Amino acid sequence: MGDHLAERERFAEAIEQYKQATDLDGRNAEAYVRLGDAYLANGQDQQALKAYRQARKVAPQNGSSYLSLGDFLLHKGRFRAARLALKQAVDCEPERAYYHYRLAWLYLNLGKTDLAQESLCKAVELAPDDGFYHYKLGEVYFYQHDWSSAADEYSAAVQCSPCDDFYHLRLASVYVRQKLYDEALPMFERTVEIDPDNPAYHHLLGEHLERMDKPDQAQAHYDEAGKLGSYDRDYVRRIQQRCGRLSVETSSVRGA
Repeated sequence: MGDHLAERERFAEAIEQYKQATDLDGRNAEAYVRLGDAYLANGQDQQALKAYRQARKVAPQNGSSYLSLGDFLLHKGRFRAARLALKQAVDCEPERAYYHYRLAWLYLNLGKTDLAQESLCKAVELAPDDGFYHYKLGEVYFYQHDWSSAADEYSAAVQCSPCDDFYHLRLASVYVRQKLYDEALPMFERTVEIDPDNPAYHHLLGEHLERMDKPDQAQAHYDEAGKLGSYDRDYVRRIQQRCGRLSVETSSVRGA
């Protein structure tokens, strides 16, 4: 009942339901975690902290208790304490790939890329068929300018999730960084196949075709983007930056 209320953002009522659950079973760590989440969503930070600490107290080997506490500490900007809590979550349940990812995310925010890489490698080892972890590890390599390793992880993400358009864009971006334009082309084309009604993808493909000195093909995709209507130009600009877009002569095509 509490979960049902929380999903509908009726947090005050959800809190009462979770409190009843903890009153009935004082060892129910999950109920304390949910109670803390409801308190946090309701803007009652101190009560949330008390609930998370109680969850940790009644179930010291429950990784989710430490994870929720770590999330709360992150929310409050207490990064050192959050790292300790997340490391404890990993120690409690070292087979949980998600816990390693959350610890890696914290390391990235602290600028500790080597530790983030180590944690994400462990997440990939534990969940090799989950494209998300390959993608995140690829992002670390991308940040480190290790284009080859980034390409390997993005490629693995694509193989795990062949219908995820963003993974294809990230792989295209690292190919462009390496000036492997032929390899990048099918990635841009695939985004259009996945989402043919997205004008931004036609625009990006058009720009890459220009990069490959194929102005007529490029113009066809610019025209298609125009037919489909307006699109988020800021999004296109961000993708261009992440792809390391090279300067190309566009006047002959854009002016058509």
